[in-house]
Amino acid sequence: MTPLTILRPIPSWTLYASGVLILVATLFDGALLSKMPVESSTQRGDFISLLRILGYLPTWILFSLLLVLAAPTDQKKRFREDALRITLTAMISGIVAETLKPIFRRPDPQVGNEGSWERAPLNDQWWDGTDFCFPSGHSAVAFGAAVAISRRWPKTTPLIGMAAIGCAITRIYERGHHPSDVIASLLIALCVSRLMNPNGRVIPD
Repeated sequence: MTPLTILRPIPSWTLYASGVLILVATLFDGALLSKMPVESSTQRGDFISLLRILGYLPTWILFSLLLVLAAPTDQKKRFREDALRITLTAMISGIVAETLKPIFRRPDPQVGNEGSWERAPLNDQWWDGTDFCFPSGHSAVAFGAAVAISRRWPKTTPLIGMAAIGCAITRIYERGHHPSDVIASLLIALCVSRLMNPNGRVIPD
């Protein structure tokens, strides 16, 4: 029998729940972020740095390469497909997040003005989302990879899920993003993964 990668479905309720969480988090963005230490970004420890790199695409490219190299000879094709999907889900999730930043134009959190949704004015480089925070690009990459991995290997869900959440929390802790920014990234990752691999689809070896 030909081996298959059976994808765990993404229930519709998870998408709706993420949307509701974004709205709820928006109400508490300012209060939560104002509790974060102002100097946190300049005192990043090893553990926070470890979690932070999960939001970088090269991390998942390397992971995918290792996955392919570790694959049994008779399952190379299947593992290559899995590795490609993991990388693409992380990459596309990050691209979508970065594309949305100049559309929403929510400025990066400022001390004393946490939680603000006041849109930044347009300028000559209106497409540049560098100084915008909604949604979080790093969190989108981490969640994209985590969702893709957990759909293929469900037993990894608690660990990879907590790792991605940890990456998102570092963005809040370092005052780079509001809670609603990172939850929006989770919604993006879920949508991207579901569009790439609809529920119930299997990938033949």
